[in-house]
Amino acid sequence: MIKGRTPNNLYIFEEGQQQCYLSKDDEHWLWHWRLGHLSFSQIRKACKYQEIRGLPDIKIPDNTICKSCQFGKQTKTNFPEKEGSASRPLELVHVDVCGPFRTRSPRGEKYFILFIDDFSRMFG
Repeated sequence: MIKGRTPNNLYIFEEGQQQCYLSKDDEHWLWHWRLGHLSFSQIRKACKYQEIRGLPDIKIPDNTICKSCQFGKQTKTNFPEKEGSASRPLELVHVDVCGPFRTRSPRGEKYFILFIDDFSRMFG
């Protein structure tokens, strides 16, 4: 929670017994966090068209990278595939249960199960 501002334009945050200071130069970060990690291009647009009440005309540097936003946009890598895991049919079978589906099958089922033989890649 913001406690106030110092005479030299530092924001004072208070979390329990701890205080944190944020300089006027970092005001773009404050608004980025307040607005739920809104992109800086959208913050610039909101400043330009005065779309958000109380949003000051803040200067946003060109090269701003938010670690939280960057982490949130990372993608997972595929699980490493082993060549020739199974040496004969049915030695290793992968199973996947899918559902529930909103639309039922013609026989009324909401789920299906899939079996894949690792050796032959046959499924059923």
